[in-house]
Amino acid sequence: MDVLTRILYTLSAALLVPVVVLLLALVVLVVVYLGGFLWELWQRRRWQPRLRACIAELKRAPEKRIAPEQLPALGGLPAVALREAAGDRDKTLDDLQLLAERLLARLNLAVRLGPVLGLAGTLIPLGPALVALAEGDIATLSARLVVAFTTTVLGLLVGGLAFAMHLTRRHWYMQDLNDVEFLFHRLENHSCGE
Repeated sequence: MDVLTRILYTLSAALLVPVVVLLLALVVLVVVYLGGFLWELWQRRRWQPRLRACIAELKRAPEKRIAPEQLPALGGLPAVALREAAGDRDKTLDDLQLLAERLLARLNLAVRLGPVLGLAGTLIPLGPALVALAEGDIATLSARLVVAFTTTVLGLLVGGLAFAMHLTRRHWYMQDLNDVEFLFHRLENHSCGE
C-alpha cells in the first residue's frame, strides 16, 4: 500500500505544473474574451436602438413590408443575416443559430474548465503541504497553501466572468435571432420557399 500511495503522490505532484499553466492560459483567454465582449457591447449600443425603433414601427403596422435597403445599418448577427436575406432564409436562420452556438461554446468551455482547474490547483498542493506540516516545515507549508488558494481564486474568477459573458451573449443572440426572423417575415420579395 505504501508503494501505491507514493505513486499517487508523485502523479499528483507532477500534475501541478500543467494545471497551473492551463489555468494561467485560461485567464489570458478569458481576458481576451472580455475585451471582445466589451467591444461587442459598445458596438451593440450603437446599432441596437435603430433596430429596436425599426421593429417597433413594423409592429405598429402589421401589414407593412420593408425593402432590405430601407433597414437601418446594423451589426452583429442581424447584419450577417441581412447580407444573405436574398437567399434561403430558413437556411440563413439555421446557420445563424449554429454561429451563435459556436460563439457561446467557447465561453462555455471556460465556464466549466475554470473551476475544475482551480479545484485541481487547490487540491494538488495540499498533499505536499500536509507532508510539510508533519515535518514542521512551515515555509513549504505556507508556499503550498499560497498556490492552493491562489488557484482557487483564479479558477472561480475565470468561471464567474465566463459565465456572466455567456449568459449575456446568449440573451443577445436569442434576441437577435428572434429579430431577424421577424424582419425576414416583413421583408419584400420573399423567396419562393416562404
